[in-house]
Amino acid sequence: MANCSVLRNVITNHSKTQALWIRLFGTSCKRGSTQTMEAPAAVGYRMKAWQSNGYDGVEGLSLNVVRVPPILRPWDVLVKVQAASVNPIDTAVINGYGEKVLNIMRALGRAEQGIFDINQIEFPLTVGRDFSGEIIAVGKAVENVAVGDQVWGVVSPQRQGSHAEYVVAAASNVCSRPTNITSEEAASIPYAGLTAWSTVVVSGLITQYTAPRTRVLLLGASGGVGSFMCQMLSVWGAQVVAVCSEDALEMVTSLGAVEALDYRNPETKELLIADQGFDVVINAAGADDLDYLKALKPWMGSSYVTLSPPFLRNTDELGILPGFLKSLKQVACRNVTSLSEGKAYKWAFYMPNPFALKEISNLMSKNKIRPVIDKVFPFEAAPDAYGHVINGRARGKTVISL
Repeated sequence: MANCSVLRNVITNHSKTQALWIRLFGTSCKRGSTQTMEAPAAVGYRMKAWQSNGYDGVEGLSLNVVRVPPILRPWDVLVKVQAASVNPIDTAVINGYGEKVLNIMRALGRAEQGIFDINQIEFPLTVGRDFSGEIIAVGKAVENVAVGDQVWGVVSPQRQGSHAEYVVAAASNVCSRPTNITSEEAASIPYAGLTAWSTVVVSGLITQYTAPRTRVLLLGASGGVGSFMCQMLSVWGAQVVAVCSEDALEMVTSLGAVEALDYRNPETKELLIADQGFDVVINAAGADDLDYLKALKPWMGSSYVTLSPPFLRNTDELGILPGFLKSLKQVACRNVTSLSEGKAYKWAFYMPNPFALKEISNLMSKNKIRPVIDKVFPFEAAPDAYGHVINGRARGKTVISL
């Protein structure tokens, strides 16, 4: 109980944070310190975390009391989580999605720490990819943030996630969050924003300089990633035609789309295919619909970009090497067909990008992009938040508040 009391003082009383850390651990928490700031777990502090001990979906989640994770690498930071979002990837991972690839990544991470035991490298599993919160401790090589900073960030998929009271993340994946939004709003942005950035800039080859000359068809424009992409492309000057459900048409139009169409209307696909005037088609709606390849401009370097690459599904089903080869064959076959018409078929997925995270922060600070939150759940009701995402009816992001 005494340890818990000390930790509460560290977290809530900023003016005493520095002195308390020095008294407890004999080290400074100043920016650029040459000392490694040990996490509270070093003296037995505890936290609550939503965890799974098997790939049993939402039913397998339990709220456990565990040790606060220590900082084991000099470029990591410890964050007290104020809010975290629930992404579709989180609901998939607790059902075993990406198990084989993520376990290899986890094993490599443990080997980096000198741990070569491959047993139980995944469980208990805490998911959650993005967060907002306060820096509690920093590694000796961290210079971009300091103790007490209000930040947002992402957690690498192979690491224990942010659906907990504390999380450890690489400092490169964390930066100061915009001051004009709440912690819940901030938590809704990093993973979706970086996925959108990767899709638009890396796969779609659209930048703020080329966007004004680009016409984009965006499928799934009302989801977490889609709603962010719609705003980013519109702010950059692209002409965005959005496809979503009827009840989201008004919202998507307010995000900057020049036109929003109901995907349930059978005339929508026919109309868009007949158009054949899009430079990029982005599918953020889930399952691939290759019919929309026909909506692209022929022989103009146009691209169809999907956020549902089959790589992890194939490796889960077949193993790493066979799954990789099957995925390579799939993307090659689809490009053989599309390239014959001067079109490219591409995959997109989340990529860590410190530069992009700062650029997104700048856009948010200038009110160029606004958070789109469908619903906020208390931390104790995290399984309900997972269920809400699985239901697939969310408009924007689903957030857990601590």
